[in-house]
Amino acid sequence: MDVLLNKFELCLSNYSNNDINELNNRLSNDVLVNMFNSFLQINNNDYTYIVDNLNNKFNNIIKNKDIELQDIKNELDLLSKSFNIYKDNTETNIKSKSNELCNFKTEHLNERIIDIETYYKNQIINLQNNHNEQLKLYEQQINNIQASNISYDNLNSFKDDLIDIINTTPDINNETSNIKGQFGENIINNIKDDYKLCQEFYLEDTTSIESNGDFIAYNIYPNITDKILIEAKFVKNICTTKNIKHGKSDLVRFEEHYTRFFKENPNSHSIIFSMNSDKIPGKGFYHIENIDNHYVFYVSVNYSKVNNPDIFQNIINFIFHTIVMYIVENIKNTNKFDINDNTNMLLKLLEKSYHKEINTINILENKVSKLQKDILDFNQLIADHKSNIGEIITTFNKINHSFETNTIIKPVMNMSIVHKYMITNNHNISYLSDTSCKDLKDIFTDLPNKFTKKKLIEDYSNYINSL
Repeated sequence: MDVLLNKFELCLSNYSNNDINELNNRLSNDVLVNMFNSFLQINNNDYTYIVDNLNNKFNNIIKNKDIELQDIKNELDLLSKSFNIYKDNTETNIKSKSNELCNFKTEHLNERIIDIETYYKNQIINLQNNHNEQLKLYEQQINNIQASNISYDNLNSFKDDLIDIINTTPDINNETSNIKGQFGENIINNIKDDYKLCQEFYLEDTTSIESNGDFIAYNIYPNITDKILIEAKFVKNICTTKNIKHGKSDLVRFEEHYTRFFKENPNSHSIIFSMNSDKIPGKGFYHIENIDNHYVFYVSVNYSKVNNPDIFQNIINFIFHTIVMYIVENIKNTNKFDINDNTNMLLKLLEKSYHKEINTINILENKVSKLQKDILDFNQLIADHKSNIGEIITTFNKINHSFETNTIIKPVMNMSIVHKYMITNNHNISYLSDTSCKDLKDIFTDLPNKFTKKKLIEDYSNYINSL
């Protein structure tokens, strides 16, 4: 029987499991009985044993194959689950490192901006204090002059002229809203005159185009196609409520402008400059938002605390350069990471970012040096102005402050005759006061008919003092 089973197994070895299963399903007991009876001519029940063994063998094979298939399926499920966990952890790690790098860069740049702003605020405060002290000094000098015999009208005229000379800096806040708006737009337009990051930089004036901002910046950096929409506001308070002119707040209008701009320009960003306020409501003095990889910058710089167009222009130029560098760094940091080598990629990006940061710091230091030179020039101007005022005051002190006509008062007679008589007769000045007017007239015949001893004595005393 075993020999027969081996032969059956050998015959079926070339068939697949599916073929064997199909054969087993088709061979019923009756078919097998007829087959054995026909070929083997077996009249007893030995063939039943053969059939049972074949059925058991086939069933065991099928069962084992099902177990193997289930094991393979379980292993594949485990591998898929492990891969998904690894993928999630890797993506989380990449996102965490990217956010950490972005936050570090943002925090560092914010600190640099705050330091620069604090430095220039202190410089401006010192200039204002020096200006106020200088004005107090001039007023004190005027008060000292007033204590002399200068006429009041001439003193006030001199004081007004002096104050006009000192207060030569115009105040833009006293101008109309149109002039202030034009002033802010000119500040933005002048950025192109001192732009250092790309020679092909171009600034398009879009103030005449409705709902399109004030300016669009192109070619901000070599091999970077991103554009920047810029809006300039020169008001003390950015409107957060509806504006009577267009029925919307300034910030809502700005949002509509950059939303349309982002839709039409996939690689684009936007900036709003508030140039006459300390902060933008809900945003502060410097705020960055990321809207689907479009960066929106809110910047507030108060011109009234600077009150110097050149210094203010340098501050705006510096901030714009800083914003461009921020955009460029983040564009270059958005490259996809290799999952198998994300750590090395992050290190390379950090190293590249470090070198870019060094270049940015060098640019900023050059800006600071230029601003420091401007401050020194301004201090020299103040010193020259002080020297000029000192010369004016010195010259003024030499003038006849009485503003009265000079007249020569003649003595009552020739005092040399009186003096000769007094010396000859050995008299002192008391002799004139002790002698009557009638007797004096007899002695000094040149005396007028009407004279006073007081006048005679005064003229003689002046004559003696002049000898």
